[in-house]
Order: sequence, then structure tokens, then C-alpha cells
Amino acid sequence: MRHAATLSLLLLGAMLPRVADAAKTSPAPAVNANATTPAFDPTASYRAVHVDTIDPSLQHVFEDARIAWLKILVGHHTTDGRGFFLQRDGNTLITLHSFNTFSEYDTLRAFRAAVAQRIGPEGENAGRQYDLGDVAITSPHNSEVWSRDTDFDYHVPGVALDEYTAGYMQMVVEQVRSDDYAAAWKEISAALIAAKYPLSRIGFFSMLGSGRHIGLWLAPDKAAFRSAGSPQDAVARVVGAAKARTLFDRLKAATSDVQVSELVPRPELKSPE
Repeated sequence: MRHAATLSLLLLGAMLPRVADAAKTSPAPAVNANATTPAFDPTASYRAVHVDTIDPSLQHVFEDARIAWLKILVGHHTTDGRGFFLQRDGNTLITLHSFNTFSEYDTLRAFRAAVAQRIGPEGENAGRQYDLGDVAITSPHNSEVWSRDTDFDYHVPGVALDEYTAGYMQMVVEQVRSDDYAAAWKEISAALIAAKYPLSRIGFFSMLGSGRHIGLWLAPDKAAFRSAGSPQDAVARVVGAAKARTLFDRLKAATSDVQVSELVPRPELKSPE
């Protein structure tokens, strides 16, 4: 949350300069300087991801601080470059910001660190007030970079939903241990196409962070997600129940530590872009 927060993952710390150091060694970029990728571009190759786990009893403190900070940013016609907010299973907030090159990523990090300078004389005090909301943050609290993995996509024809426009999502995080995952998914996605399954799926890989695969099932809203039925049932209508069960058992056997959670957009918290 901090307006000049440093990345906390050891992996990122080892590979990339600290945000604070970038602010000291790089001139403060102008708004969108060298950022050729729109902040919320679903076609971009990468996402800058930040995870804030919130104490539920203090979530209002975090959100009130964020909303007050956003009013200051809008009033000064700037942004903190934080990104788009999604809420995961009630008390975790995940932000996504698109980029295509790591030079853009470096620019974004320096841009975030220099937000107080862009605001002007009141910037430091405003930043300190915003940081008071950090009392709500607990573990895990980290940053990652996700790369798009289109091999694990499935798109509903004629429906253009993505992580920035879906009204409801299911997030599946898994450690893939075998190439059979890709082989099984290829057959599954072909059957989903034949079944005209109504939920799209997009894939990511946490290349700087957990090293896990992330799949997002996308729906216009929670009711549409529930009414769609399961992917396995849809595949069964095409290839039969026994074959569908075998395909999904292969997926399960090729993974470990599978985590399934819901994601809902929090557009009122997103950065002005």
C-alpha cells in the first residue's frame, strides 16, 4: 500500500533495485513517461502484481485511506500507478498493472516512488496519511510479476471479457509438475469449444514470485458463473463422462497445492489512469 513501498519478495529483492533506491537514482518521470502500454491492457505480456492481506476488522481503515488518497491524486491530475484492484476471498486485495517490457516495469516502479513529488508541497504529508492505512496489512504481503500464458486460455466466442472487465472470477493457483497438464488441457479446451461452455479462462505464470500457474475463469457476474455449471460437466457432454473424468484426473495428477478462490473487482479502489 505504501506510496513508496519496496518489494518484499526475496526473489524480487535479489533481481531488481528497490523502489526507494530507484527514486534516488532516477529522475522522477512525467505521467506515463515511457509507459507505452495502457495500465489495464489485457493483451499485454506481463502484469505487475501486488498482494495485500487485510485484517478483516481493519479493512475499513485500509479502504478509507485508499479512497482519501485517490481524491488527492485526482485533484492533482496524477496517479500512483498502483493498478486495478481485485478482492480475493474476502480479505485479500490483489492489484494488477499491465506492461510489455521490463524497461516499462522499471519506469513504473520509479513513477510510483515519485508520486509525492508530482503532488507537490502537500505530497509527503498526504503520503504519510495514506500510509496510516497500513495498520490493516498482515501476512502475506508481497509483489510478483505474472506473465501471460495463452496456451491455457479458453475464450467464449463473441464474449470479450478479461481480468479488467469481468464482474466475477474464479482464481485457480496450482503448482504444475508435469507436461501432461498441457496435453490434458489441450483436449479439455477443444471439448469446451465444442460444448460452447459460457465461461472464458485466461492463464498466467508467476515468473517472479511463487512460480505457480494461475488460471482465471471469467464471468459477467456471480449468477452467470454459477449457472454455467462445471467445466468437467461441459466436457462430459462432448466426450462422455468417463473420458471427461480421465482428463480432469490427469490435470489433478499433474499439479499440487491447488488453491481455488473467488475474485471480485473493486473499481472504486483502482488507480486513476
